[in-house]
Amino acid sequence: MNKNLPQAIAMVRELLAGDGDVAATIGHALDGAGLLVDPERTFGAVLRRTPQGWAPVAPATQPAPPEPTELEQQASDWDAACERAAQLIDVVRATYAAEPDFVGVRADRDTVVISLQITELSRWAGWMSTLGIVEQQLTGLDYVVCGRTTIGDVPVSVLAYDVPELQLVAQAKARRPYRHGGLIYDLAVGHRDITGDTWFFHGDYSAEGVPLLSQDGRPERCTLAAVVDLLGPILPVREPVAAAQGGERG
Repeated sequence: MNKNLPQAIAMVRELLAGDGDVAATIGHALDGAGLLVDPERTFGAVLRRTPQGWAPVAPATQPAPPEPTELEQQASDWDAACERAAQLIDVVRATYAAEPDFVGVRADRDTVVISLQITELSRWAGWMSTLGIVEQQLTGLDYVVCGRTTIGDVPVSVLAYDVPELQLVAQAKARRPYRHGGLIYDLAVGHRDITGDTWFFHGDYSAEGVPLLSQDGRPERCTLAAVVDLLGPILPVREPVAAAQGGERG
């Protein structure tokens, strides 16, 4: 049943006792009370901006509800999210504009987009660490890696153009490529960590399919992911595994 019907019936009953054009009086009264559907107006709630925030468009005779409706709250939350993104732009620019990789920053509604031009693999690894980007938050194309993270409660997209290892794959220079954290590692060569030690792959994988690496002459194996997380960034050294460790074991 139309929830307006009881109120409409009560109003009709009251106005039937009046004088003059009773039908017109009843029609105008029902319309003024917002009990008639106007085909020229949109269905559903319509909001307008006021100095106090979003408010529903309602007939003058109908008082506004004391508490914001769910739709009003959603509209206010959206405005607040876009404002936080706009404010974060100034913070990002002030913090990172001097970095050689930094290209620019802009707001895309409630999201901040940071653009970087990466010329060294270690620089991209450093940005990932600084901004808290992990592998699960990355997507990659031939020329750009997109990382998603948050700063405060603002969603951030980081566009890293021309990451060197991505270029290597595009040029088919990586003989045994493996993607981790949005980067391509060539398992055919060793990789030097931040302490100066070099790690090599010999053909073994973990149960999850992650390459296992070891240092020269040591039996211990660590996943590539663990080495990157604990001792990264790791950088390729163009010394084939076969030359360093006598070939693969498998």
